[in-house]
Amino acid sequence: MNSEQNNSTVTLKNRKNLEIKGIKKLESLNPNEFYIITNLGDLLVRGENLEMRELDMDKGNLWISGLIYSLEYIEEVSTKKNKQNILGKIFK
Repeated sequence: MNSEQNNSTVTLKNRKNLEIKGIKKLESLNPNEFYIITNLGDLLVRGENLEMRELDMDKGNLWISGLIYSLEYIEEVSTKKNKQNILGKIFK
């Protein structure tokens, strides 16, 4: 596997301009939230008046403008143990 396929860069300037390198797919977007699949996992960008300024899928780059509130990598919690713990708490 190419080492560049495992690279991802997130650059936020003044909470208003966000550049993300290493994207695989733009899953969904609206003025308050972008859900992006990157080389390093799923990234959720939340904010206000978010707009896609530029998208270059060939290079894997995305530029977003707006007021950025948070950037969060989403981890899948799908192990059997975690499922059992959740079900155990529900059916106590």
